[in-house]
Amino acid sequence: MNEVKTTFRRMVFYYFLMAINIIPNASIIPDSFPTRNVSFIYLLTLCVCLVLYYSHRVLKAGGLSVMMKALSWMSLLLILLRGIKYSALAEVGILARHTWYFYYVPMLLLPLLMFYISLLVSPKEKLKIRKGWFLPIIITVIFIIAVLTNDLHQQVFRFQPNFSDWDNTYSHGWLFYAVTLWQYALYFAAVGILVFKCRISSSKKNAWIITIPFAIGLLMNVLLLTERMPTLNGAHIIEFPETLIFTVAIVLECCIQLGLIPTNTDYGKLFQKFSVSAQITDKEGKPVYSSSTAIPLTKEQFSVKNGSRIGEHTVLHKMEIPGGFGFWQDDLTELDRLNEELAQAKEELSQEAELIRLRNELKEKQTKTEQRTLVYDTIAKRTQKQSQLISKLAKIAYASNDAEIKDMCRRKITFLGAYIKRYANLMLMSQESGVVEAGELALSVSEVLRYLNYCGVPCEFVENAQCVVNADAVLAVFEAFEIMIETNFSNLKGAFVNLSEQQEAVVFKLTLENPAETLPHEVTEQLLSVDIKAEEMQEDNVAYISFTLPKGGEAR
Repeated sequence: MNEVKTTFRRMVFYYFLMAINIIPNASIIPDSFPTRNVSFIYLLTLCVCLVLYYSHRVLKAGGLSVMMKALSWMSLLLILLRGIKYSALAEVGILARHTWYFYYVPMLLLPLLMFYISLLVSPKEKLKIRKGWFLPIIITVIFIIAVLTNDLHQQVFRFQPNFSDWDNTYSHGWLFYAVTLWQYALYFAAVGILVFKCRISSSKKNAWIITIPFAIGLLMNVLLLTERMPTLNGAHIIEFPETLIFTVAIVLECCIQLGLIPTNTDYGKLFQKFSVSAQITDKEGKPVYSSSTAIPLTKEQFSVKNGSRIGEHTVLHKMEIPGGFGFWQDDLTELDRLNEELAQAKEELSQEAELIRLRNELKEKQTKTEQRTLVYDTIAKRTQKQSQLISKLAKIAYASNDAEIKDMCRRKITFLGAYIKRYANLMLMSQESGVVEAGELALSVSEVLRYLNYCGVPCEFVENAQCVVNADAVLAVFEAFEIMIETNFSNLKGAFVNLSEQQEAVVFKLTLENPAETLPHEVTEQLLSVDIKAEEMQEDNVAYISFTLPKGGEAR
């Protein structure tokens, strides 16, 4: 829903920019110094902004980036040629006429580029370039040559002898209609592929929005061709070049907002502030984004397998991504030292091998968790209570000779560990975006319940929610869920969770059998601070707690 609203807002903004051009285009302001050629300067400025926008917004790797940037340059070229024809070369007949012919270079390349963009955003993961893909290029080049050589054959535009009054008195030849038909065929093919052949499931349901600006642009072109476009002061309020450029730009902006076209959302700034040693490279190993702590990779290191050591205490992780690879380095100096100490301790305490193995695993997990959460101090602070409880349980288990106590401590440790891991995961998501998928909350709750079931408490979970929720609300509910489980752990005989989606909200229902404690007042206050309504009811030694989370939220 947020994507749809943002798309329509952007669409309105583009049409507002188009409407501004009516002022100079219809001579509402005089076309004389100092306001001469204001329309040309305004449209040229917008095209330059479009070039810069695509250069920054569209991901640098891959053919899609090349196509998008080439399309923005063609828009700039079209406006530039029109300005040259009617300003610099207006009095030079042959040059003005050939500049007019050159209009058809960007006019034919714009639909061609848009056609190839639609092919690039809609295919399956592995795209195979077929020979038939080159046929539209060949046809387009032939039409461009035909237009540029019109003076020789006059099959596109027909003039009077010696090109007398060529700018006002001419007719269209059969090639003009062929060129026009070819342009619209490419446009219709591109929009059809984007709407009907889209294989991106998250975007397909809203892909129909693309047809709105396309239909509006088609209507404006028909009005221009049939001379029915409204006029003001003797001039059309909108001319053909800006109609064409704005229609293409709005269609592509819809694709960007709907997620059809992958975009760059300031990943460079993210990596500059990232303390983890990570970097993204292209297929050849050239860094595209790199954090300040990342070590430059050699050609040999670029080719190593995932998880290989590139130093005594450094592990290099590698993951293939579209257009290149992602790398991150783990400094295992402290972990290696701890492993050595733990190995020595295991030899000294061979009589309690099982307990030492559990302590080793716990310390290793704690060490890894600490290393991965150094950049997010809030994770450590908010899970401090659970971490301390884990440590206390480990000491109790170590000091006790009772196998039942040891087993109880071990099970509760795994339960608390599951909560810490899932809470950290939700916190990391909340740092990247202001919203979290309801499915992520479901996965977190499901895993905690699984370990609770391992502790001997029967659990069941039902989930039916496919939307996004404010990240702070998700964290607050997950914290409240953990508090109720933890405070009633000793008495709890069963737990049931139902996560469902309603029209305007997501409902998280928690049912606890034989609870000892109710929902603390401070937790209720915290939930209210993030717009979560909590309702609690007890009946026959069963507590029914319902949390109502508002849908949506805005990404940061």
